[in-house]
Amino acid sequence: MKAKTMRHAIEVRLFAVVLLASCAFAAAANAQTLAAKFTLPFETHWGKNVLPAGEYSITMDSSAEVALVRSANGKTVGFTPIPIKADSDKGATALFIMVRGNEHRVRSLNLPARGVSLIYPPTTNAEREMLANADQVRAVPVITAGK
Repeated sequence: MKAKTMRHAIEVRLFAVVLLASCAFAAAANAQTLAAKFTLPFETHWGKNVLPAGEYSITMDSSAEVALVRSANGKTVGFTPIPIKADSDKGATALFIMVRGNEHRVRSLNLPARGVSLIYPPTTNAEREMLANADQVRAVPVITAGK
């Protein structure tokens, strides 16, 4: 009797492992990777990162919680949380940056070909004040690639 119960327990565990592996494979197959390139003409704050002027790429997986921002020379690397996602099928494919004096801060990344806009909400009182009093918003063109 014990051997039969033990064999049943092993079969249940094996089934659970196969089921979990199948779900993970399906999720990976459905995940979309986005890669984009852009050039910042000025130092820019993006979340907790400060990016010097230069060429960059951003890579994000639709199932991940963060995106990887990397400079073309590989010296600057940062992670930014995936922000609020909104539907978008209009406007420029661009990184929108708010400007207040000499400070530049990423506000959103619009990807109409993907049907999405990624909005980075202000998280501190200083960022909220900057958004309310921004002198202007600049659009930095983005070139996308990926599945």
